[in-house]
Amino acid sequence: MLELLNTKIFDNERNILNADLFVNNLKHTFKAFKFNTKIIYEVYRNITIYHITWNDDKSYEDMLELKKEIALALGVTTNEFEIEKEKENEVKIKVQNMKKSTLSLKELLEESKDKDNNNIPLGLSEEDKVIYFNIEKDKNLLVTGVTGIGKTNLFNNIILNILMNKDKTKIIILDSQSINYNAYDKLCEVVNNEQEIINKIKEIRHIFEEKVKNNDQSRIILFIDEIYEIIKNDISVKDDINYLLEVGATMNIHIIMSTDSVLDEDINYLFDKDDISKLSFYLTTRREYNKFLDNYIDESLGRDGIYVSTNSTLTRISLPLIEDDEITRVVDNLEVNI
Repeated sequence: MLELLNTKIFDNERNILNADLFVNNLKHTFKAFKFNTKIIYEVYRNITIYHITWNDDKSYEDMLELKKEIALALGVTTNEFEIEKEKENEVKIKVQNMKKSTLSLKELLEESKDKDNNNIPLGLSEEDKVIYFNIEKDKNLLVTGVTGIGKTNLFNNIILNILMNKDKTKIIILDSQSINYNAYDKLCEVVNNEQEIINKIKEIRHIFEEKVKNNDQSRIILFIDEIYEIIKNDISVKDDINYLLEVGATMNIHIIMSTDSVLDEDINYLFDKDDISKLSFYLTTRREYNKFLDNYIDESLGRDGIYVSTNSTLTRISLPLIEDDEITRVVDNLEVNI
């Protein structure tokens, strides 16, 4: 079904040429300060990594003292690159590329070699490795970020991946805003009315209990857009959601949910659950990052996200931009071929 997706060609030649130039700049800079260096580099879609070693009596602290000079050699500010110590005489410098290109879903799926339907490719790491959400292992996913930064786009990415797998997963989308997911209503159950959303969550809890009785392992994935708004409208549903998050995956019921709110007490109890992976887009305060990720993100994310699967480290991830015409073509094709 890749032919239904938009084709984009990424050309990294400009970034490679820039890296060649910057290596020469760095060598001249270090030579001026009596560093005898060897520099190799790796160019990825969004970043370039320079590995720098030296074999004289200079120290890592001596290297750090040249941060302004290094920034000048790379054509950036001191806030736009990172120096990481590898060994006493080796560092890694990571800098954002000047030329960037938006990742498409087709490019991501062409990079993904994994045919396991449990693995949903979310995007690419900074080093262009495919990052997966594994439904079986990671169970549930909670997404946050300011309005308009990419949560709906991420949901579209995951929904299209599931639909294109054609593995008979039942998709239920709870969208109280009534504008984001109606394009899927021919293939998925889309619920917009606020009271019907509450009723549907309670119904799914009952479905779980029936699945236990019948040992029914058919997969259901429940998407909840703006879960905080739903809990705020009816606090009783909090218990149902909590119940499904804790035991739903045992009968193949999984929840993927988003929220704008991070600091409210009615929602942040979710952040510490073991069976929830988390993905954060841009947040406005250090306190929000600390609350959600238990970590402060001291870098400009743009439209990237920070992903942490269950029992995993933080990974910066670039996500594909899903376009409306792609959704239409995939849905129309599947509707005809059901």
